[in-house]
Amino acid sequence: MKILGCVLSIGLLSFSVMSAEPQSLNKLMEQWLTIESQKGKLQLDWNTREQQLKQTYSLLGSEKSTLESLLKKTDTEKSDVDKRRFELSEQQSLLEQEQREVKESIQQATLFSRSFINRLPPPLQKKWQEKLLLLTQSGATDSEKLERILTLYKLANEFDEQVALNRTSMEVPLANGEAQNLLVTQIYLGLSQGWYVSDDGLHYGYGRANQMQWQWWHNQAASTELGRILNAQDLLEVKYILENPTSAEFIKLPVKVLKEKDVS
Repeated sequence: MKILGCVLSIGLLSFSVMSAEPQSLNKLMEQWLTIESQKGKLQLDWNTREQQLKQTYSLLGSEKSTLESLLKKTDTEKSDVDKRRFELSEQQSLLEQEQREVKESIQQATLFSRSFINRLPPPLQKKWQEKLLLLTQSGATDSEKLERILTLYKLANEFDEQVALNRTSMEVPLANGEAQNLLVTQIYLGLSQGWYVSDDGLHYGYGRANQMQWQWWHNQAASTELGRILNAQDLLEVKYILENPTSAEFIKLPVKVLKEKDVS
């Protein structure tokens, strides 16, 4: 009986194990399928992610190259800008220096013009005085001042290159020591020499610039200054010739040439 019981027990146990095996296998199969499914999904996800990463890496590489090119270009442009800024700074410094030099030249030319005006022939003095008033106007630009200074020199140059007649009222001394304003004709040979004569030839003289101003010598004093006789009739003939060029002929007038030290 005991033996039979043991056999039955073993049989029942074997049956139980055999009955349990299909259930465990099914469960294991399910777990395996689940794992494989998850594995396949992970593999698929990784493949997709890998492609995305490769594309991102490629885009980043392109962006990096673009940025490097931009940085290089920016560095080049910055270098060019710095160079241009330096050149402009140099030009500005040069212009400022030239502007200072121009202002100094204008100031010197203005001072010279003021000091020189009294040594000019009287008709030219009047014109210079008018221009000097414009030159010293407040608000005048350097360009305007330069233009007016050039006008002064142009007037002087034009006057110096011609024989000029000037009809004007002039104060002349009389025999009794008094002075009288008479209508006379002045004759100028450039800026250096001048003569005058009244219409009746009773009053005449010679003029030139000394160290300070233009000066006239009258009648006999003119001859003394020139060292030669100054004839009123010669002056009237010169006046007539200049007024009637077709009747020109040679006329000698005494002049006095001074050394540079005598007029400086």
